[in-house]
Amino acid sequence: MLVGDLVYNDNFDCNCNYAIYDAAEGKRWADGAKCLFSTLRDGWHKPLDTILDMHIKYITTDKNNDCLVIEASKGGN
Repeated sequence: MLVGDLVYNDNFDCNCNYAIYDAAEGKRWADGAKCLFSTLRDGWHKPLDTILDMHIKYITTDKNNDCLVIEASKGGN
């Protein structure tokens, strides 16, 4: 599933704050993965196409920031 299928989809409303992390090299959001986009930090606008085209690897919640955490990578890896 692509990030864009979840967060920027005309047929589905993802109505919550979310953060997208780069899961490259096996890094996890809680272990220092780079945050590529966050509605809390960047506001409510369309993420870059390069982010929307990434493959979702893992989804969880960040209870401290009340947001959905999406770990994604390029090329499905």
